[in-house]
Amino acid sequence: MGDYGRYLLLLLSITALFTQTHSLAYDVHWLGGPTTIERDVPTPKQAVDIYCFTGTSKNLFALWQTVKFHIKIKNDEFRQYIGPAPDEVYKEYTEDSYGWAVVNPFQKKPQKTVTVSLFTPTCMAVNTKERHSIDLQVLRVDIWRVLLMVTGIVLIFSSRALSGNPVFFYLCGIFVGVFASFMVLVYYVSKLLPKKTLTYGILIGGWTVGVYLFQQIWENIRTLILSYQTYMFWYTLIISFVSFIVCYRIGPPKNQRSKNLVMWTLQVVGILMIFFSSEYQEASAAVIITSMVAKYFPQSLINRIGAYWRKKFPPKPRLLTSEEYYEEGARETKMALENLRKYCSSPDCAQWKIMLKLNDSKRFASFVEGNSHLSDEEVVDYEAYAFSLERSRKYDHNSTRNMEISDDDDDTDYDDD
Repeated sequence: MGDYGRYLLLLLSITALFTQTHSLAYDVHWLGGPTTIERDVPTPKQAVDIYCFTGTSKNLFALWQTVKFHIKIKNDEFRQYIGPAPDEVYKEYTEDSYGWAVVNPFQKKPQKTVTVSLFTPTCMAVNTKERHSIDLQVLRVDIWRVLLMVTGIVLIFSSRALSGNPVFFYLCGIFVGVFASFMVLVYYVSKLLPKKTLTYGILIGGWTVGVYLFQQIWENIRTLILSYQTYMFWYTLIISFVSFIVCYRIGPPKNQRSKNLVMWTLQVVGILMIFFSSEYQEASAAVIITSMVAKYFPQSLINRIGAYWRKKFPPKPRLLTSEEYYEEGARETKMALENLRKYCSSPDCAQWKIMLKLNDSKRFASFVEGNSHLSDEEVVDYEAYAFSLERSRKYDHNSTRNMEISDDDDDTDYDDD
């Protein structure tokens, strides 16, 4: 009986210890907006801190929004675990704590800034012995997403013009030439690698080995670019010049089918840029459909709609002021006199017949030669008439104003009485 009691007490102790450990397994911090959490290491508690972004609802205000987890730490001595739920993150954390990460060369390199999904919950845990802080950064309007969408829309609407633009042809040729030269270098470097060993390694390790090799190659390329910036600059400059010479020798496409292929390629690139410019893919698809419909909407139908609108809602005519009326009259008169002078000087005009019908043929000849069609007396009479009209208009205006003032004075006297 005593042994049975001891076994029972030991079982209860193990169960209590397991329950306590399970209750302290992890603490979830649900974050819904911009937040900063400081962490000192070592911490007195034994639970694992898991930071979760709750996600947001789909609306137009989230069209260009970006949410990021940013880890502020002095060095790169940390490991991170990301998943859609806290239990999955904790499972990955515990599996890593068992020592598998020590012999796992294919583990993804931790990043200090991680972009999370906008509309679904995302959780992250950090394993480090350094002091650090976790920032949830919420960009309401990510300028890069805006630029990406605007660039895609511009590519769609200007694809026809760019397909025949020589400057755009040379720029694209230089870009393709530089990119292709790097691909040629990668090809010749791959020829130096042992094919059998690489093939067997990919067959045995699967796609993880391929991903690992790709990551290592990319890290080495980035290290080379940062270490030999001067050589990379001159290499890019020389390849760009060679690409320009080749494009200049070939010349821009002149065949309409070639231009159509370039135009369709630009439109596909614009569609992809718009689609990946926002995590709200339904809104991005709506922008793509609207852009394509506006691009290929029949012009005849647009003209019919515009004509129907103007007929249904005619614009209200604006009356000219006296100054505008005078300026337009002088401008149109001058234009008509110039046209008449040109006609009289042209071979189509029978000048002698016209001069026989006129009372003052010298005046007609003077007008054709470029002089004024009015005599000095007519100019003086016109200016006097215009002056009298202006004076009478001012007199009428002053009289009306005086009458209004007198009416106001009469109303004031009436009120005083």
